[in-house]
Order: sequence, then structure tokens, then C-alpha cells
Amino acid sequence: MKAPEAAVASPAVSTEPSRPAVRRDAVAEAQAVLEKEFVRRCPQSAMLYQRAAALFPGGVTHDNRRLSGPSLFVRSARGARKIDTDGHSYIDYWVGHGALLLGHGRREVVEAIHLAAQDITHPGACHEREVLWAEQIRELMPNAERIRFTASGSESSALAVRLARAMTGKSVIVKFEGHFHGWLDHAVEGVDLPFDTPFSAGVPGVVRHQTLVLPARDLDRVAEVLDENDDIAAIILEPTGASGGSVPIRPDFLRGLRQLTSQHGVALIFDEVITGFRLAPGGAQARFGVAPDITCLAKIVAGGMPGGAVVGTRDAFKAMEFSGDAKKDRKRVTQYGTFNASPVCAAAGKATLGLIGDGEPCRKAEAFAGKLRHGLNTLFRSEDLPWAAYGVSSVFHILTSDAECGLPMRDGKLDAADVDPVILKQKGGVDAVLRRALQLEGVDLPPGRQAWISAAHGPAELEETLDAFSRAIHRLRSLRCI
Repeated sequence: MKAPEAAVASPAVSTEPSRPAVRRDAVAEAQAVLEKEFVRRCPQSAMLYQRAAALFPGGVTHDNRRLSGPSLFVRSARGARKIDTDGHSYIDYWVGHGALLLGHGRREVVEAIHLAAQDITHPGACHEREVLWAEQIRELMPNAERIRFTASGSESSALAVRLARAMTGKSVIVKFEGHFHGWLDHAVEGVDLPFDTPFSAGVPGVVRHQTLVLPARDLDRVAEVLDENDDIAAIILEPTGASGGSVPIRPDFLRGLRQLTSQHGVALIFDEVITGFRLAPGGAQARFGVAPDITCLAKIVAGGMPGGAVVGTRDAFKAMEFSGDAKKDRKRVTQYGTFNASPVCAAAGKATLGLIGDGEPCRKAEAFAGKLRHGLNTLFRSEDLPWAAYGVSSVFHILTSDAECGLPMRDGKLDAADVDPVILKQKGGVDAVLRRALQLEGVDLPPGRQAWISAAHGPAELEETLDAFSRAIHRLRSLRCI
């Protein structure tokens, strides 16, 4: 079977990574200098990191917060900025790992949390706020006929997979290379390079083999697999591409997947943990006009509090309904969770969704992202660096690892959707030192290929960020690592 013609994307540029010349010894020397400067500048963070290292594996409570040296410890935050334990201010491009579309400390959200906590933190029972929260989600998100709350994005992904298997009576889950769907057992395959190695130990092969990893963007390959394998329950993907669009896909690919899955009786799952309420109030599915059967939500849906949700059609949730027959209900999809839809999370989620319903925060964050990408690419050009800033909506990425693709991407002559995923997922030799140099210049950028913008980022943050990048580049040049 051939994929629908309208859904065939342009052929990807496929080359071996052509990295800018980077001397490893120079990078190592630069890293040592920057780490010493960080310890001098941030002694409280350095001290807290020593204490954390005696408590936590790797010294952190989330793998992405680990650096080559001491981690940054933050005391407070407002808007687009945060303050570390030594009193230094940073423009924040983590914004709660993407959860804070409205920025830190938005008054209406803080007040909602405060009021809810004064009433009760955990009723051990149903409560009105969970109903109001769910109604707000259903108003914004297409196909949210049924909703179940979770405590995280990983839990949302796990429940979505379980629902899909019950819905179809099949077992195998198809995902795409580079796409991230949480850290639980069903999702460890094909995330980081090399794609044939799981990103975590501790998962038995019998479990891992229930997930089939395919190349991203190749609808013909998807069609072949669906024709060959009649035990596929669902296809799950990030609708803008791997790692929040670090390896972007075109909307036509989503339309093609919807057509193929409908033809084969396979559930289509959108992992909108990042894109939900960020690309638009109704997420990527509203923006691109493609309706999945099941959607995974977290981050923005809970207003920066620890919460998530799975939403979908009535058919997708049919196996979760109670029949009243105890024997029959032993075969239904079950879900528990002590902190599902806690009143405080529900209050934060409802307040946040109420503020973004008109789409203005999404538009504001996206407009800032466009200006930032343009400004960074202009800076990279003026500094004669073969780096590129790119991205979809208010998520942005920086490619430093491949000059052959970086130069035309930077200059608008090559679309990232046409670049080999291996190139876009490849870590750059200077990524770690650039991140630390930016911290020393007052900008906190997440590691790897992904960073987020909030509606609280404005003209001052844009100017200061570009200045910080310029100073960081000059700092790295003086250390002879670029």
C-alpha cells in the first residue's frame, strides 16, 4: 500500500554529520575555566550541589538539570526571570520545562492556588474544581469527549497506550525515532542516538519489543508496516516532531497518519504534553486540523503544577467505563493515582486555561520566538558561525553540530524538515560550554535541542538575550573553543 500522495513530504537531506572543527582539548580546557568561574560567582549553588550530590544520583532530581559541574540552584522567579540562591538574575528559557506559558508567578494562577490550598489540599474524594478544570479542557481541546487526570506527562502517555490497546484489542505500539513520550517502560525505545539503544536500563526486552520504532516522516514505511502487521494497536507521536520539533515534521504527515490509521483500525495518539495549549488553545490538533483518537496532556494543562490528563473520544474511553457488573468490570481499563486532579493542581490548571483561551498568550510567545530566532541567526551570521536557530511556535532549537546544514538553515535556504534526523539530534561539541557561558551572562538555557518561551518574555528580554549570546560567543572565542 502506498501512502496518500498529498501526504508525502519533501525528501530529507541525508548526509553524514559535518561538524564545525572543534578541538576537544580546547573545549575541555574551556569547560574547566567556566566551571571555576561559576563556582566563584555562585558559591551558594556550588555548596548546595555538594549537598545534593551526597543525596541524589548524579546530584539532581531530573536528568536534564545536570551539568558538567555544579547545577544552578534557583530561589525565586517572576515573569520571564528567575533569581538564584546567590541573588543573580537570569532570563529563563526553561519556564517550568515548558509548563509556564504565562511565565512565573502569574497573579491569577498564584491566587487560585492559594485559595484552593486554604480550602483543602487533598480531600480523598471528588471535588468541584476537578469538574470545572475538565470542562475548561473540553471547551478548548478538540475531541475531548472524555477526560482522565494523571500526575505527569509520563503517566498520561502510559494511560493513553493502555487505552489504545484496550480499544483495538491489539498489543504493538508504533513510535518514531527521536520522539519522547516519557520515561516509563513503554517509551524507552528510539529516543536518543543511536536509536537502536534504549535510553534507560532496567526495562526487560519482552516489554521493549512491544514498541516498534520507525523512521520519522516516512509514510510509505508506515503504510508497509500496517499492511504487514495486524497486531498494531496505536501510533503515537509528537505532532510537531521529535523533542518538541527539534526534528520537525510537516502537517501533511499527520494527515497521512490519520488516513492510514483510520483505514487499518489503529488508534492515533498525539503526545501534546509540549504542544497542548502552546501552539494554540486547542493544541497542535486544532492548529493543523487533524483529530487524533487520544491525546496526552501535561505541563500547561496544570498551570505549572504537577498534573496531566488524557483526553479522547468516547470510543477511546469505552473500555474504562463501569458496567456495574463486577465480573465484567475486572476486564476494564483501570487507573489509580493518589494525586490525580488534586484541588490545588485543578485550580492552577483552570486559572491558566481560562487566561489562554483567547489565544493571545500563544500568539505573544510565538511572536517573541520568531524575533529571537531571527536575531540569533543574524548574530550567528555576523559572527561567521555555522549555527542555526529554528523551531515551531514558541519552542526553539539551536543547531551547532553540523556546518553543512547549519549554514543554509541559518540563512533560510534549507528547511529543518528536510534535514536528516540524525543530524538534528546530534549533540554539538560546544553545546555544554555554550550553556554554561550563557548562565554566566544571565541566560538559563536547557540542554540539548529544546527551549521554551512564555508570554511574559518581552522586548527587554529579547535585547538582553541577544546581548548575552554575543558575550557568550566572545567568551568562548577567547577560550579558543570556537
